[in-house]
Amino acid sequence: MKKVLFAAIALASVSVSANEVTFNNVKAYNEYGYQNQIWNGAFNAYGFCQSKGFADAVEYTSECGEDESTYLDYKGNGRWESRDSGSANRCYPILETVTCRSYE
Repeated sequence: MKKVLFAAIALASVSVSANEVTFNNVKAYNEYGYQNQIWNGAFNAYGFCQSKGFADAVEYTSECGEDESTYLDYKGNGRWESRDSGSANRCYPILETVTCRSYE
């Protein structure tokens, strides 16, 4: 009986402790006010979630961006900076989806 009760309490606390939302077609605004896609990476995913009012990024996926293009890097404090891709005709990983979590 004690094990069943403990499991029910544990499940109840997990279900109400976090809210998660997944965003598709992830973009942000650069230093000039233009919206653009974001380079793949944990810090960039975190910055995207912070800009949407969430506490953290818990999962993200990537897709291939085009060469000779510009994508964004998160620099902290809500600031995004443009960075050019190369022209090596390869996959330049950019964020496709980001799952954000709120701990409230």
